Amino acid sequence: MAEECLSHAMDLSGLLLLYSAFGDAEGITRLASLAKEQGKNNVAFLCLFLLGKLEDCLHLLVDSNRIPEAALMARSYLPSKVSEIVAIWKKDLNKVNPKAAESLADPEEYSNLFEDWQVALAVESNVAQNRGTYLSAEEYPVHAEKLNVNLVEAFKSMQADEGDLPLENGDLGHELDNTWFSPRSLHVA
Repeated sequence: MAEECLSHAMDLSGLLLLYSAFGDAEGITRLASLAKEQGKNNVAFLCLFLLGKLEDCLHLLVDSNRIPEAALMARSYLPSKVSEIVAIWKKDLNKVNPKAAESLADPEEYSNLFEDWQVALAVESNVAQNRGTYLSAEEYPVHAEKLNVNLVEAFKSMQADEGDLPLENGDLGHELDNTWFSPRSLHVA
């Protein structure tokens, strides 16, 4: 009944609260589409983020002209997309302040300015395969301790135990326990 009332009232924030409280991934998916249609980008972004649709989050930020936020999100969650977003940001910023646009560093050109860049790329590729897989709320206690894990530090410590850090993205030389690096632990559905 609450869902029906919130739907008729077009209370998208209320629906987000309801669906996220119930862990209703299908409801959150429908809400993401509805929020985009209604121009409620904050709600749409949260829905997409909860669903692990990080690329869609980036596109939404870029389409909403929130390019600096897209760059920060890419740096945090999708390092392989940073260069693409920085190029968009430079082009946009160049219209207003060419000098500021020149000062933006692209990790493909200046990897020395991006600490643990290769590690971040390796972590992203390992975590990506589990995105969009949702655990049941019953499994939360098993994964709760993983919520505050710094994946880069954990990955580096694993690498230190096994040898050198990867030289290139994907050059790992071993398999990771993907449940340890699983974003599924961040999604209680």
